[in-house]
Amino acid sequence: MHRRLPALNLTALLALSALGELIFYRVLNTAFLPAEPTTLAQRVIVGFGSFVSNLSGVLALLLAVVGLVRALGTDRIFPRSMRITVSTIGLFFSALAAMGVLWLLVTPRYHIHLRISHGFLVFFLMLGIWHGLHSVRSKIAITLFSLPMVLEGVAIFCHRMAWTRIEPGQIIRAAHAITWVAMCAAPVLLAPRIRRSSQLVITLFAAVVLGAGLGALTALRFDLVQAVAYYGWRIDLTGLASSTERLYTGALIVAFACLGTATLRCLSARGPHRLIGWGLLLLAVSGQDLSSAKIALFTFCALLALAVGSTRTELPAAMSDSPPDAQPRPAPGHGTGIPTEMGKP
Repeated sequence: MHRRLPALNLTALLALSALGELIFYRVLNTAFLPAEPTTLAQRVIVGFGSFVSNLSGVLALLLAVVGLVRALGTDRIFPRSMRITVSTIGLFFSALAAMGVLWLLVTPRYHIHLRISHGFLVFFLMLGIWHGLHSVRSKIAITLFSLPMVLEGVAIFCHRMAWTRIEPGQIIRAAHAITWVAMCAAPVLLAPRIRRSSQLVITLFAAVVLGAGLGALTALRFDLVQAVAYYGWRIDLTGLASSTERLYTGALIVAFACLGTATLRCLSARGPHRLIGWGLLLLAVSGQDLSSAKIALFTFCALLALAVGSTRTELPAAMSDSPPDAQPRPAPGHGTGIPTEMGKP
């Protein structure tokens, strides 16, 4: 019998298109190509980058709306008491995100409303997973990835309200620190459990290779890494002259190596962990562009994928622990309201 390849679901397609948007649109088109391309190759790359950017935005909008609607139909992500509030905020966020993806949010206040509604939506998702069928590991991981987005919304709100007692810069720095912790803890909290010594060796080897590769590239071509980090993720690397700058750059290398290791382990696994891997890849390529509707959609779809994937990893254990006379639970994606577009490949 021929082994069938797993079907490419919508979350995987979005993650791959977001990766292409990062490479061809945010990095190549912005940092390495002229504003007015002259050669045929430059025009092809610019056109392909614009196409991938628009495709990723439309896919993210579609997945966010469909995933949110289906998640509201079950108690595994959003409890019944949250549905009216989440549906209202989700409708407002989806409308603003659609304006940002399909048209342009020319007025700055629309960007502010988009980020604040995004923060509220992520906040309720973070609260909802603590009431759902999730392991403690996944609850902590999703909370660590969600808190920075909530804090960014709080910082924007405090800045617009001109509150002097709360410094927005301090809130943003706290959000960045929590993001670093979430990235470093991803192999422990979200990746499949290590049950054999060979898996531990492979995981450590992958982390060391990724970290050494990023470190060597940074040491040899810092100007290239600096441009990619700034235009791709909006991370400002000032240099390697002082010990503080080297420590900051090294911390970022460790964080990306850990996140990359967790992503590879989840994608190489079977079942719901592959969905978690696509969500981690979405988070890895999103960046920190606070004024982009696509980035807000990427991060929300990624968190929703983590929530759905972690729920499905706990379904077999919950079904085995149920009493014999209990009613059988429906399969994931069939009558449960869990987004089938984010289903198991």
